[in-house]
Amino acid sequence: MAGSEDQLSILIAEDDETLAAALDEFLRGKGHRVDLAAHGGEALALLEEKTYSLVITDLVMPEADGLTVLRAARQRDPATLVVIMTGYASLDSAIGAIREGAYDYLCKPFKLQEIEISVNNATQLINLHEENKKLLQRLDDLTAKLNEMQQLPQFLGGDTRLENRPRPLWSPGPVPLRDYSPADQNQQFLTDLERLRSLYKESMLTRDEYQRLKERLLI
Repeated sequence: MAGSEDQLSILIAEDDETLAAALDEFLRGKGHRVDLAAHGGEALALLEEKTYSLVITDLVMPEADGLTVLRAARQRDPATLVVIMTGYASLDSAIGAIREGAYDYLCKPFKLQEIEISVNNATQLINLHEENKKLLQRLDDLTAKLNEMQQLPQFLGGDTRLENRPRPLWSPGPVPLRDYSPADQNQQFLTDLERLRSLYKESMLTRDEYQRLKERLLI
């Protein structure tokens, strides 16, 4: 049984009852929450009511095809991943599905292990996106706190100049005068933090690189 963080809400849209039942049983056995739609129209109705982490849909179905289901799912929630299944595989259909934003493309007949690999990969990607959102939220909170700290001395009427601060006991000599104030230092820190965040959002940094650089920046 998968852990709670690995349980996905999955919609399966498939008009082949035997295949739909097999996928339903297999994915429920892996701990996922599954809804079945017997055709495209039923899938669209379910998508009007609920948001799914993953949609697995046949390409050719009555009432609405797989690409229509894909568009509806992505319109409901752009973060939803969609896997297209088809027994009429062609280069054009594969390209069309990818251009529409399909996460994966499977040709029938396929083994259940292929679905398992696709779902496991989707689970890892979804978890990474969730972790990314939490990290960015914490970074937003930190930035807001730093902005408050930056404005606090001016609000209290205090003197923020380094040369007017008490000299620490361990200092070997006079505190050197600098060309920038603590407010300037705070602003530079915020600028560096925003640059780092932008690089991470644009996938220019891995999660581990981002964490290490952020920790060094906070020292």
